[in-house]
Amino acid sequence: GGRPPRSLQRQTLAEVIEPRYTELLNLVNDEILQLQEQLRQQGVKHHLAAGIVLTGGAAQIEGLAACAQRVFHTQVRIGQPLNITGLTDYAQESYYSTAVGLLHYGKESHMNGDAEAEKRVSVGNWFKRINSWLKKEF
Repeated sequence: GGRPPRSLQRQTLAEVIEPRYTELLNLVNDEILQLQEQLRQQGVKHHLAAGIVLTGGAAQIEGLAACAQRVFHTQVRIGQPLNITGLTDYAQESYYSTAVGLLHYGKESHMNGDAEAEKRVSVGNWFKRINSWLKKEF
């Protein structure tokens, strides 16, 4: 906006952000616990054996993994996109994981689709549509 930039001490920022992240992560934890209870009632294994993986740009916040570990009481790590070929190293950063995941999902959906759909949509056209959607959304 029109406001001039202002300086903020790191400690002051942390004092504001940490309680908000704790609050948000507690909401997520409540949802996970409810889902686990529903699965338990249905006789489905409901244990998060592998822990929690944080991805995206917000996962880069210093101390977020430790904060999440305190909330979830389980192992927490920062995830990064895997199996990326043909892209530069920067696309392997955590903050690109959502976009990379959507591209992988779209590719897999397309590859597993019917043969007629594969004929209708070229790979170049598919990337143009994804690019257009990303520009519109972000």
